[in-house]
Amino acid sequence: MTEETLQFAPILHTQRLTLTLIDFSKPSDEQTFITMLKTMVGDLLDLTDQEATQNAQASLAFYRSRGRIQPAILRGRKTDQPAIWLVRLGGGGADSSSSSSGPQQHDGQCIGVVYVVQRSLMPDQSWILLPEHRGRGYATEAAAEVLRYFRDDLGVRDMMAIVHPDSPKSPRVAGRLGYVPVEGGVMYEDGVTRLLL
Repeated sequence: MTEETLQFAPILHTQRLTLTLIDFSKPSDEQTFITMLKTMVGDLLDLTDQEATQNAQASLAFYRSRGRIQPAILRGRKTDQPAIWLVRLGGGGADSSSSSSGPQQHDGQCIGVVYVVQRSLMPDQSWILLPEHRGRGYATEAAAEVLRYFRDDLGVRDMMAIVHPDSPKSPRVAGRLGYVPVEGGVMYEDGVTRLLL
């Protein structure tokens, strides 16, 4: 029996944002993702700019392939791409919270990234927003749309959020999405807090 291949929605819309599925064959998408990862590690760890860049580049292999969600989670469908969306300013207007498969072009400024990967038995959701765009509800809006897509469109019921304990805003974003701390904040070995939905 062959598995059906799932193609993630190439575009997700919210009222103010457009989320475009990353295409690692495009150097601009890859570089944007490296910039986002570099922003995250630079904010949370005491790294030089060069160390943050090296850390982000070293993480690419995981996000390109090993972080893909397993078919058992996706009702037997396999994926040939990661579930990573670049968050761009400019939304879908009145018809928010929708996915699109059309060949539309969305060139709004990239302000962040939202992704779902599978590091353990349960997939986890994370988000990164550039510092100058924080505090405006964009992280909650983008992460909520990806969560909606996974629940409503893909039928995924169990997910967790990965939030660094030193992140100033991500724990509140996770709470607004419905994630709750497990056992008072179970800590992974790398110091990342695990939250379940």
